[in-house]
Amino acid sequence: MIGLASEPHHAWLEKHGVLPVTCGPGTAERIREASGGRVDAFIDTIGEGCAALAVELCVRPARIDTIRDGKAATEIGAPTYGEGAAASAVVLGEPARLAARCRPEVPIARTHPPEAVQEAFRALERRHTHGKIVLRP
Repeated sequence: MIGLASEPHHAWLEKHGVLPVTCGPGTAERIREASGGRVDAFIDTIGEGCAALAVELCVRPARIDTIRDGKAATEIGAPTYGEGAAASAVVLGEPARLAARCRPEVPIARTHPPEAVQEAFRALERRHTHGKIVLRP
């Protein structure tokens, strides 16, 4: 499995058995090199052209999923299970079964008190945290 991330996140990916690839100019070539030239599926949690990158890597639209770029998904005919369609027992069943068999890790990037909700949303908008941003009661 290959994970596209900035350098500060590479060690975490490696620890979890993922081969990190740095995002930025030349991403497609780095992914081709890391994958031996074959990419079977692509999950986009970033947006910003990742669906187009998956198409450039010759991934079939049915094997591309994006939770950040519904417009691109529609244009290329890719599913968007990260959107409202995921709110079904069928789609959620597999992750639930996987979670029951192992102990999933949910890293917490930072916590904020409720009165700092605007600060929490600003951190979320920057999209460079490793883990969840949590409002604590």
